[in-house]
Amino acid sequence: MTHRIPNVLSRTLVLAASLALAAASPGFSANATVSVSGDSTPSDCGAAKKADYAIELAGSLSGCWATFISHYNCQEMNGFSLYTEIGREEFEGKLEGEAVTFDTTYTFTGLFPTGSCPAPAAEKEIVGGCIHYLSGTGLTGLMRFYDVMSGDAAPHYFYEGHITRN
Repeated sequence: MTHRIPNVLSRTLVLAASLALAAASPGFSANATVSVSGDSTPSDCGAAKKADYAIELAGSLSGCWATFISHYNCQEMNGFSLYTEIGREEFEGKLEGEAVTFDTTYTFTGLFPTGSCPAPAAEKEIVGGCIHYLSGTGLTGLMRFYDVMSGDAAPHYFYEGHITRN
C-alpha cells in the first residue's frame, strides 16, 4: 500500500524546505560572485569630488558613479569620428542593499558624426559603450555599460557585469 501526501501538504513541505535553504545561504559573502545589472542616468552626484562626469545607478547597484578622465583621443575615420577615452572611477552606494565602495579603470569607445573631433559633444553620440575593471577592499569585478542615446528616456546607460568578494 502506498501513501500519498496530499498535494497541498506536499507543496507546503517543498516551500518550507526552499525557504530554509534560502535563509541558510549567505548573501554576498567571501569568495562569492554576484551578477549585477541595472540602468543609470546623468547626475551631479560627483560634483563634490570634482568628477568630470557622474551618473546615478539604479538596479543591483544604487548610488553615485563618479568618472575622472585621464586621456582621450578622437580621430576621423570612415565617415565617423571615433572617440576613445580612458580613466578611473569611484563608486559609492549599495550592492543589493549592502553599503559598498570600489574604484574602476575604464575604456570608453564611441562613434560620433564626422567632424566631431577633437572633443565631441556627448549628446551627438551615435553609439558607444565602455568596459570597467573593478577593484576595492576585498572586491574585484568587471562591468559593461551600453549607452542609449535616443528615445524618450535618453540619455541613459544600461549596465551588467559581475562583482566578486575575495
